[in-house]
Amino acid sequence: MISKQSLLLTNREIIAINKKLGNKKLTQQDSNYLSRFVRPKLKEIAQLDAELLLNQLEYNQQAISIEKKIISLILKNITSVSSITIYGSAIYTNYTGYKDIDVLVVVKNPSWNKLGEKLLMEKKIEKTSKLKLDIKIYTEDFIYHSYSNNISLIYELASSKTIYGIIKHPKKVLISPLYLRMQADYSVMVLDNIAEIGLTHISARDIYSAIRNLLIIKLISYKVVDNCRLNKVMYEDLGKNILAKLRSNNASLKVKEIAHLYLEELYMEIMKKIENLEKNNLNIEWEENN
Repeated sequence: MISKQSLLLTNREIIAINKKLGNKKLTQQDSNYLSRFVRPKLKEIAQLDAELLLNQLEYNQQAISIEKKIISLILKNITSVSSITIYGSAIYTNYTGYKDIDVLVVVKNPSWNKLGEKLLMEKKIEKTSKLKLDIKIYTEDFIYHSYSNNISLIYELASSKTIYGIIKHPKKVLISPLYLRMQADYSVMVLDNIAEIGLTHISARDIYSAIRNLLIIKLISYKVVDNCRLNKVMYEDLGKNILAKLRSNNASLKVKEIAHLYLEELYMEIMKKIENLEKNNLNIEWEENN
């Protein structure tokens, strides 16, 4: 039975729920309340990661200081910056639990001629900071023209915080089955390496990344871009303990075997989904609301 006082449910909704739970006869009005109000509310709540959301809403005095340091560092070392965006675990945990801070820097014009020069610039800036940063630098042109079919970028920006400037990208997402196959290549490589050299020589972190990559493809195929949902699916399918061991690269051979079996099954599921899209000549497309 549910308490008579609730911030989420009205008194009338609680009465209808308690009658249902108590196997009492429901009036038509009771049934209407359950179908039109209670079930939709509970379904929406079920999609939320309440613990994560509470953590993000907590005031963290260090966050402002960290973000100011990042802005200062980037502007000092990179020219023509149009935006600085933080994403990943630092944002999920409100800077309370992360291995590094993922930073996406967008510039108006490139100051490098070759990709290698850009990578060296990123690593050089990371080394000059006391913060543990993982910096990626892209041009405005790259963001604008690649966003629509770049699954990794779409997910990175889905749960992010722009701390400087404004990041601009198209609202329309259009992903072909071919791109889904290309996105799956990393997971295929991990599976191939396991088959070739065995689980003992494969890092648990690589297995974790391969699983996460395929789950992102799976969610994208259903037009879902939601990092909380992604984490929830991983927790439900593998369990928090196994995920923690894989992510921290501290998994036993037994844990790796369990994760490997899951990875193989997930890969087969994803390939069937992609083949079905190809057979019917379908793309994954939608228009973002904001």
